Amino acid sequence: MKFSIFLFQRFALMTLSMSAFAGAIFYSTSAFTAELTTDNYHYLPANEIKQLQVNGQEIPALLRPWLGKAKHGLAIIVPDFSQRADAPGAANYLRHQLNHSGWATLALTPASLSQPAYFATKADEITKAGEQEHTLLADQETPDYSDEELAKIQQKQHDFMLNSMMQLDSLGKDYSGKRMIIAFGESANLVAGLLKENRLPSPNVFVVINPYSDIDTINKQLAKKLTSLTMPVLDLQSSDGSSESLATQPQRLNLAPENAPNRYSQQILALDLSQPMSWDNTLYLIKGFAARINKAYPNG
Repeated sequence: MKFSIFLFQRFALMTLSMSAFAGAIFYSTSAFTAELTTDNYHYLPANEIKQLQVNGQEIPALLRPWLGKAKHGLAIIVPDFSQRADAPGAANYLRHQLNHSGWATLALTPASLSQPAYFATKADEITKAGEQEHTLLADQETPDYSDEELAKIQQKQHDFMLNSMMQLDSLGKDYSGKRMIIAFGESANLVAGLLKENRLPSPNVFVVINPYSDIDTINKQLAKKLTSLTMPVLDLQSSDGSSESLATQPQRLNLAPENAPNRYSQQILALDLSQPMSWDNTLYLIKGFAARINKAYPNG
């Protein structure tokens, strides 16, 4: 994924000193955690808004009870990086619709997309006017992050996700039964890594939707990591997923364990995930896979 910082609307050509640019855009990851509070969800019922403690900050999580007679367990929904817990689209649709199928839903605030790769520069180190190091056309993006910079960013995201998910038992204690994790995009890769490292308790069902990593070396390892997990995995891919996700889709299928439908199942969505009809198809596939697992391994 590319990271565009500014959109230049009036100038066909603009020169930037990257060291000066660094000082201009610096901010800390603590700003991300402080920005999301219960006030952001004032339109929701108060009993739906819960709190997690992450790095000394109160981070909202959204809990909805199961509805109807069926009581299968708790579905934990992790939207893609930098999205809200009630991110519009498939994530929020699942957050509401799974309740009618016997799943309480707990939607987490995911990790921040990134911290800028260029950090604060001392005043005497800023390149003087006229000593431009980069020239960007109006339709060009700023340079990508290096793998090293992205690795540092992902470690912060890794820690944020781990700290959040370690608190799930207390929030979901009223909903016995199975645990299902549904994770989108980069969050899906991050959760898969935590599960592979045994940093998190294994869920009964793990659903990934358009999984990928922005770090090329990690993205290349995604298929092997995902298909080697021992819990049941449902892998959903849409044609409007990121190029990184689409690139690993064939390998994820090829490395899947053979004749093990309760271990790994990959499904290609017929429509783009931006289409509401695709949300219903996603719900149908998740419910079907969860029912298959529940039949094979009934709740005690």
